[in-house]
Amino acid sequence: MSVPRYKWQPTTAEIAAAAGIDPSEVVRFDHNTTPWPTEWTVELAAAAARNLNEYPGASYFGLRRAAAARHGLEPEQIVPGAGADELILLAARAFLGPSKRAVTMAPTYPLYNIACAQVGTQLRNVDAQPPDFVPPVAELIDAARDADLVWLCVPNNPTATEIARTDVDAIIAATDGIVIIDAAYAEFTGDDWAEEVNRYSNLLVFRTMSKAFALAGARVGYAMGHPSLIDKFDGLRPPGSIATPSADLAEAALGRVDRAEHVAAALAEGRRSLAGSLTDLGFRVLDSRVNFLLCEVGSHAKETAADLRGRGLVVRTFPDETGLSDYLRFTVRSEEQNNRLTTTLKEVLP
Repeated sequence: MSVPRYKWQPTTAEIAAAAGIDPSEVVRFDHNTTPWPTEWTVELAAAAARNLNEYPGASYFGLRRAAAARHGLEPEQIVPGAGADELILLAARAFLGPSKRAVTMAPTYPLYNIACAQVGTQLRNVDAQPPDFVPPVAELIDAARDADLVWLCVPNNPTATEIARTDVDAIIAATDGIVIIDAAYAEFTGDDWAEEVNRYSNLLVFRTMSKAFALAGARVGYAMGHPSLIDKFDGLRPPGSIATPSADLAEAALGRVDRAEHVAAALAEGRRSLAGSLTDLGFRVLDSRVNFLLCEVGSHAKETAADLRGRGLVVRTFPDETGLSDYLRFTVRSEEQNNRLTTTLKEVLP
């Protein structure tokens, strides 16, 4: 059986070599990561590195406790994972299989489809229609009635659209299956989801340390849910998939949420400025409250992306079957990097 694969962009080193520039000149506008390095992590990572000869504590209780404290939950309501991606793959193993049915909105994060395919589950896509990709709530509610699992990315990647809380409630109420909210960008919108986790026994919420917490290289995430649901989910987790330094860094970051809040606020200001500049260039910029902007560029979108990459600026393109072939997605980065992007766009646009 052929299983779809996640299609990665070339590495920074590969892009630099192709463009004939130093890797430090490459800027990733395609990863939705934070532009500022996490200097506070250096000393803590060095301390953790002294014990790399030993396995990490498989329960990750310190990380569970820190995540639970952040949301006012109990440690028994938390499952740690090596990024939200591992949690997505674990969820497919825990709740799906050849006879199961899964539903999501499209376009969305492609790993849901890959996770379903790996366990033999067919994923039903409920299409959000261009040009604005408004979530098709009524259709999602109808599809959820017969689903064993519903994937919801809130806010949605790559469109930045959001499903209203009341509509999320309606989707959860419509199904006897599991609903998973991928809340990777929740720090930018102020969503917590703890109240819903306590209210619904069929809800899991996935969080990541990769975005506003600026720990993408550490690969840490966690799931929040009802204890009975979490117990089944936790049973499939590998015993030590998060490296000791990564777990220590994530635990420390959760104890200083103000750092993530500062990052989110700074990127919100940068997003407004970048959106204005891209609009002035003739792009149609979709509404966003997160750290990226989806823009309708036109039939030359992929050509523009290739020209940018030749100058060391990497933006996100999309396959034709997604309905986004005329769109580009831009990560909001520092003011200097955003200005370099818009200046270069003026040079390459037809």
